Amino acid sequence: MINTKHYSKNFIGCTLCPNCGSTAQQGFDFKNLYCSACGTQHFSLGDVPCLFPAGNHHTVIWQHQTATMQYMALQGLAALEESLSRYDLTNTSRQRLTDIQTANQINLESILTLLQKLGINPAPNEQLGQMNPGDISEYFDLIFRDWAWDSGLTPNQENASALQRTMQFIADLPTKPQRILVLGAGAGRLSWDIHSQLKPEFTVALDSNPLLLAVASELIYNQKPLNFGEFKNFPQINYPATKSWTLNPIDDPENLRSSWLLMGANVWQLPFIKQTFDLIITPWFIDVNGGDVRDLIGLIHGQLTDHGHWINSGPLLFTRHLPTQLKYTASEIKEFIDLSGFAFCSEVIENTGYLLSPLEARFREEQVWSFSAQKRTALTETIIQTSAWLIMHHLPVPNLNFTCRDSHQLIDIILAKVDGIRSINDICLEIAPQIPEGIAVKDLVVTLFGQIISEK
Repeated sequence: MINTKHYSKNFIGCTLCPNCGSTAQQGFDFKNLYCSACGTQHFSLGDVPCLFPAGNHHTVIWQHQTATMQYMALQGLAALEESLSRYDLTNTSRQRLTDIQTANQINLESILTLLQKLGINPAPNEQLGQMNPGDISEYFDLIFRDWAWDSGLTPNQENASALQRTMQFIADLPTKPQRILVLGAGAGRLSWDIHSQLKPEFTVALDSNPLLLAVASELIYNQKPLNFGEFKNFPQINYPATKSWTLNPIDDPENLRSSWLLMGANVWQLPFIKQTFDLIITPWFIDVNGGDVRDLIGLIHGQLTDHGHWINSGPLLFTRHLPTQLKYTASEIKEFIDLSGFAFCSEVIENTGYLLSPLEARFREEQVWSFSAQKRTALTETIIQTSAWLIMHHLPVPNLNFTCRDSHQLIDIILAKVDGIRSINDICLEIAPQIPEGIAVKDLVVTLFGQIISEK
């Protein structure tokens, strides 16, 4: 779809093609979402630019996820219809099932209508079905949390608390941030609240979920309400099992949404040049980013300007799919932060409620770790001497005249890449095409350097 939103020259100058890394000077045309350097045509979800390495082909994933969501919803509706056909239901039970059926029907129609309006139609893909690309409705409750639960007679305080936690660190910054990136922005509420308070040059609210992006776009960009139905399997006593919500658009008399920029992208292939942002915020993200926290720290370090700040807030509840060795403690992460060229500024640890629906009888509490860290302007000698570059793979490998007892063409190629500028990540990227399939490139490079250091 055609993106009609206006973007400043300063912002456009910060973007690049996530597929090949080309900037505007090298062939990336942000206005038309096309990169002439690699021939990748990117796309727009309404007025939300979507910059993924696969370009237009990424819509195939979203269409498959939409088809999967539709199939599961129809299965659920069919099961409810079958239950309602029974003769052994009381009027109260029949009403409960009818209400749940109505809520499900509203949600299915609302989601499909919203996505289809933005060009995402249900289309199952057999190959993707075998790969399990994820469920777009997995974070559906975030929509209610962001835009519904804090209204009514007993408003939920989660949004206000999240904003307060972040703003307490921003208040301590030496200067007001002007270029802000929120990673994993979800349905957009926190990023919008921060943006509307600070009024920076621009705030980028980035996520990879099309449903959350579409909801945020409709409420903030388009200023149009949405209707969704909520139902709970464990409703509070004397509360209804279902409720229909009208999500109202934000009030924006100053047109601040012109500089609040939604973007669809993958955090691991960000479409921005280095040192674009002076503040990066990761709310409820570092434990669900899908990768190694060490790599995320390196990515954030690269995107921050000198003296820029990183503010994190959320639990350490790593997904069950992540290997045990990557489920780090707060102490380990603080060590990684220090090794990476950050100065750890301050932290707050508190227990807080999470996704507390006014209908739900089961309450969830999480330990939230909030902290602020500042990027140092230069890497210290300590980082080189402690071999921090071997742990934090974004740091430059020092030119220490590495030699290896074993002679091999591939070893010689790797060692020849060491110039005091390239990192392990850079070396891996360059040699990857020469590595046989099935071999983990980073493990190979780290093992080589580790053995050389051990021998010394």
